[in-house]
Amino acid sequence: MEDMKGIKSKPHNITLEGREKLYISGVTDVGSFNDNTVIVSTQMGELVIKGDDLHISSLNVNDGDVLIKGLIHSMVYESKGVYKSDKGFFKSLFK
Repeated sequence: MEDMKGIKSKPHNITLEGREKLYISGVTDVGSFNDNTVIVSTQMGELVIKGDDLHISSLNVNDGDVLIKGLIHSMVYESKGVYKSDKGFFKSLFK
């Protein structure tokens, strides 16, 4: 899919309706998608959506809006290096 970084900047929002319709705004790129996983790049980082029978129902390239339909199981932001540290969470608690 063609890179959408030239679009007018719009705030990043996520709306999930009944675990079956996922509206995402502020999308800059759709990396990959299949029936179980959709990966989109947003202004807040890469978002990985997992579920069953997922499909991109609508895509507005100019506004950066995406509608994904299917049964949504999870949504996770993949931030490379942002939250990682040399110490784990529990190591920092128990110094």
